[in-house]
Amino acid sequence: MRDNARLFIDKETGTPADTLLAFGVADFLDRLIPEEVADVGLRLEDLGDCYCVSLNRPIQPEWVTQASFFSIIPGLNTKTKETAVPHTIDYLAHQQRNNVYFEARKDESDNEQLALQGIHPPHPDWPAWAVINQMSATPSYNKLVELWHQHESCFPQLTAIILQMYSHRPNQVEQGSADWAKLANQQNLKEAANIAQLQVVNPGMGKGGNRSKATGLGIGGLNAFWLPEYLKFAGLYQAAIPRVVRGEKDRKTYVLRPNKLNWSTHKKVFSEFQKVMYAQTAVKMDILTSLTYCQTYLTEWTNVQAGKIGRSRGNPHNHVAAIETVYYKHLGSAHATLNLSSLNLPEWIGADIITREQAQEFLDLLSEHNFVIFRLDEKKGNEYNLLLAYRHFLSGRDLSMFFQFMGGYSAHLMSEMAKGNNPPLFSVTNLEVLIMAHDEEDKLAEIIQNEGFRNIAEAIRRSTIIPQGQKARGRDSLYDIRYGLGSKLLRHAQYNEAFIQELGRFMHDYNHETVRKHETRKQIFRSYITIDDIEEIVRLIDKYNAPTIAYLLVAFGYARDPKLGQKAEDEVEEPVSQIS
Repeated sequence: MRDNARLFIDKETGTPADTLLAFGVADFLDRLIPEEVADVGLRLEDLGDCYCVSLNRPIQPEWVTQASFFSIIPGLNTKTKETAVPHTIDYLAHQQRNNVYFEARKDESDNEQLALQGIHPPHPDWPAWAVINQMSATPSYNKLVELWHQHESCFPQLTAIILQMYSHRPNQVEQGSADWAKLANQQNLKEAANIAQLQVVNPGMGKGGNRSKATGLGIGGLNAFWLPEYLKFAGLYQAAIPRVVRGEKDRKTYVLRPNKLNWSTHKKVFSEFQKVMYAQTAVKMDILTSLTYCQTYLTEWTNVQAGKIGRSRGNPHNHVAAIETVYYKHLGSAHATLNLSSLNLPEWIGADIITREQAQEFLDLLSEHNFVIFRLDEKKGNEYNLLLAYRHFLSGRDLSMFFQFMGGYSAHLMSEMAKGNNPPLFSVTNLEVLIMAHDEEDKLAEIIQNEGFRNIAEAIRRSTIIPQGQKARGRDSLYDIRYGLGSKLLRHAQYNEAFIQELGRFMHDYNHETVRKHETRKQIFRSYITIDDIEEIVRLIDKYNAPTIAYLLVAFGYARDPKLGQKAEDEVEEPVSQIS
């Protein structure tokens, strides 16, 4: 072997199949290392053209020559009769257990109370078992399990073949297949070296047009050496989140794509992530998968790493670069790969986190965004478009997509409040965290911390969501509700002069209405926009241009200010001063 501390997994297909294989190899190596050997620093890293599984010490010869047999993946018994597959999971029994649990959850939401009754949630590996079975992969999958178990008496030789295959770049899979054929002949194993590549772990290798050149249409599936296929299924358990799309029979499988992934950290984070990642509609589930993984990672980092300056920063993107997505379309009797995509984990989350307090700021932000996205209904056209804009923003580092989302969300807020609903609002505090995380040149900080900007954003808030929330609760809104204000400001934001004119009309009407209420009520319930405020906002527009200022004003103007209340309807107009 060229490097006794590193294994390499070529990115042969450019699909999640490569990633699953890398996680499978990492899992195999983790199990191979004797328990008494501590602190091996197992790590999985993306090197661009391949993945690297590395240790902080060489693989010792005795780990191979004295390797005791271990199984990585279990067999699945999906029938009522016994099966010859060793170490099987009773699929039907688990299915019944799940039905009992979800039926009980209708009356009792506390898992601890259900546990006292002997009722437990689904096994963490249930989604993997379900996707294997529902995609008709069980017979071939069990064949791999059986074949692996036939090597109990020659496990050191099988181990050596695996390590030899992945110790070289490019991988020596063909040589590994030839070496295994010799071993099989010595052990009197009658199995073929190749097995069908199943779509559940090879989303780009299903039946259909799969010839390497356009010389014909290959209808059959492709075959490959069985050992990598076995390890891909091992990776399915270690890195994949299979889910059914809510309201459909379609499926999505999310696969973590490592950046510089510490294996021990991954085991802890992934275990918790599995518990809190629920099925949703297609686009919403993409977003919530990314947000939930970042939340889970930051929570674990806070518990373990916070305060250990210099050891690790709390950026989930350093650990996992992206979440690869496979969309399987249900075709009646089977599923077929419809789409392969990738959701980059947001680099701006936690890029500079080194303390528990900094981590908590981002956890609060993620929780708020999670709640806002969760409440949107993908089945409604306008809300579907909002989700698309937010997904685009989350997967990149482009604040303009978030501003586009906020422009549409401002109209959504007013519409929902008018119907008597209570849509969640973003908070000014968390908007500041979000924007500062993107503000590499400190130009946005100057805008959002400017007193004139803040005062005009508050004027927008007191002309839109606050009176609308009060009206929805049957209270006297006192001031007119300016429907469509956010949309109007954004429509005129293409040119500085046009935007200043439109903003000027709003500020004039705002102050005029404030004066009238002042005269009739003898109290000031909201502050005036001052000359200083107007001068400051015009200066900012000249310096940073109208689109930037317009989108920021709308974002902050339609957000809740924690100083005023937790919800729009709680932000009661209190007198600023009273005339004696």
